Amino acid sequence: MRGRVGGFCVFVAMALMAVAPGARADLNPFTNYANNISRAAAANNVAKVRTLLSDGNSPNQIDEDNQRTGLHEVAMNGNIQIAAILIKAGAQIDIRDKLGNTPLIYAAEHDHGELLKLLLDVGAQVDGQNRGGMTALMVAAKNGEVEIVRILLAHGANPTKSDFTGRDAIGWSLDSHRPAVIELLKDAAARKR
Repeated sequence: MRGRVGGFCVFVAMALMAVAPGARADLNPFTNYANNISRAAAANNVAKVRTLLSDGNSPNQIDEDNQRTGLHEVAMNGNIQIAAILIKAGAQIDIRDKLGNTPLIYAAEHDHGELLKLLLDVGAQVDGQNRGGMTALMVAAKNGEVEIVRILLAHGANPTKSDFTGRDAIGWSLDSHRPAVIELLKDAAARKR
């Protein structure tokens, strides 16, 4: 047993000597996992996001598991401060995760109106579709989120655009059983014709 421990100590010593003078040897295998902007944003850790950006990490860095960026994560948790930091650092507004969802779709799904407005104000595609053809308006209509539907319609969302099954926002709004949402969408569709 002693020979195995001694051999390991020699290995560690050699690894430390291989590091350039002045550089820090980081033997923690979880460092890359922990130093991820997407994960810091998901944890609402403003200081960590700022530190990672100042250390040269990309504002579009993804979490390998779900292919989401920090902007996707804050669209889900509603942290407008981190969203503004990431946008200012150059985050791609319409970047898609593995499901094809944009940050705008997640902001609509999670009923984050102020974040939705911010994304629209900086140029997010209002009618961008995910892999299933769903738009932010369809998601908001399905969930019965009246204020989100209003914001999206005010920014030009198309109430008659269909997903890949042929269903539009009005069709999705029927699932919500929210008469206010259904009426908003029917009025918008009538004006569009």
